[in-house]
Amino acid sequence: MKDEIRFLIQCYFGSEVDPILMAIDRAYRDMATHTLYGDAEKELYPGRKTVTEYLYGQINVLTKDHADFNVWHEETSRGIKAKYQTLSYGQIQKWINMTIKYLYTLRKLGVDLVDEYFGATENVKKFHAPLDSYVLNAIDEPEPTWSNIETYETYKERVGKISFLEEYKNWPKYAGESMLKKDGEPNLADKGTYKRFVHDDGGYDLVNK
Repeated sequence: MKDEIRFLIQCYFGSEVDPILMAIDRAYRDMATHTLYGDAEKELYPGRKTVTEYLYGQINVLTKDHADFNVWHEETSRGIKAKYQTLSYGQIQKWINMTIKYLYTLRKLGVDLVDEYFGATENVKKFHAPLDSYVLNAIDEPEPTWSNIETYETYKERVGKISFLEEYKNWPKYAGESMLKKDGEPNLADKGTYKRFVHDDGGYDLVNK
């Protein structure tokens, strides 16, 4: 693996000693950053270890037994739900699917510690796209918002409209489209970026609008 790739992985994920734990941890932060605040995050945090251990074990089942991915996904989702009723299936799918997406990416980048299962074409075709607001907008299913998907059946209906590889290839485009209002101006989702503060005349300010 190139040193440049190793550097980026270290910055984004941390230690690469155990890529499964790296992926699970990063996926948790993706989910929690946008959906858990204050007391809600404090309530979940003590159980984060429990769910992490469970998901870690389930991923090992997936790679060693080559279980049917759809059956595995539903079983894993319902297993997490049984441990933490306060998490919606929207939050759960984000945690699971981003974990899988990160493992796929790490494998493609040449991290040999990631099981070859995550790079095999026949497996990748079965993976589920992580649903977020950008993806739901792209498939014209903005409601309910991804974090408010309360049943696994609703999740299956939504995720069935887009493949993993389609989402993987097009997510940057979906994100860019969702960050623009109809008038072409950045919306609040884009408020922290440099371009939001640059004026047409070349000036800029550092005050969030």
